[in-house]
Parts: sequence; structure tokens; C-alpha cells
Amino acid sequence: MKTSKKIQKEDFDVLIGSENPKEDSPELAAKTAAHFKAHVAQRTESRKIKNELLAIQYRMEEYLDNEDKKSEKYISLEAFLSEFLKVLNLSFKKFAVNIDSSDANLKKYMNGERKFNTELAMKFGHFFHTNPELWLKLYVRNEFIQLNAAKKNQKKYAKYDYEKQVELH
Repeated sequence: MKTSKKIQKEDFDVLIGSENPKEDSPELAAKTAAHFKAHVAQRTESRKIKNELLAIQYRMEEYLDNEDKKSEKYISLEAFLSEFLKVLNLSFKKFAVNIDSSDANLKKYMNGERKFNTELAMKFGHFFHTNPELWLKLYVRNEFIQLNAAKKNQKKYAKYDYEKQVELH
């Protein structure tokens, strides 16, 4: 029979493993996997949802942390919103109603017909328990990506030049 100290030591070994997991014995690796599987199985539905929402939030933050403004990678607000709604099993229409909007009006913000604003950022932030600044920064980053894409076609904008309109002496 195992003493409580031996059980605790064994649990500690399973939690920590060795410094190099590749060198773990198959038995220790199996114990570790079983421990984590049991731990995950004990999570409440609420905790599972919160974890999934946090994972989306972390992906948003990672997307924003990519400071390479010339990056072609573009992930729309709507893509992130869709991920949140999927986790919560909410329709776009129901979400729109929950934030005092119509789905048609909200869709205009999502497809760029209207500019995303601080009011929506606040609503999104409170609804999804995220920082409203995260949503606004995401929108602004995407605007920079679009600006950089437009810079590739600068000849189109050459006619907008004050020097062609004002006589300089």
C-alpha cells in the first residue's frame, strides 16, 4: 500500500516529468497524458467555454503583436467574431440583437461599408469579456494593411498634389 507521501511524490513526478520530455520513459509519458486527460475531463462546461474564448483572444493578440505592417496577412474582425460566436453557439443575428443592433447594420460594419468605432468596440469587449481596445486595435491594424496594399498603386493618387494647385515662389 502506498503512503500519502509516496502518492504525492508520484503525482509530483507526473505533473513535472523530466526536464527533457523527449527522454521520458513511455510509462511516465503515459502517466502524464492520463493525468492531463483526467484533469481536462473534470473541467466544467463554463470553464471549457472560457478557455476556448481565451484561445481566440490570444490569437487576436498574437495577430496584433505582428508589428510587420507590410505583412499581407489579413484576418478580418468578422473572422474573429465568427470564432467567438461559434464557441458560444450564437447566431450572428442573435448577437446583433444582444448588442442593440440589427444583423443587417452590424454586417455593414463587418464588411467595411461602415467604420468600426469605439461604441462597437465597447459592446464587443463587454459581451466577450475582452478588452475593447483589442477590437479597435484589430480594426486599425487591418486598416494599415489595406493602406500598405493601396500604396502599391500610388500612381492612382499622383493627381492629389498641392504643388499642382498652388503657385510656389
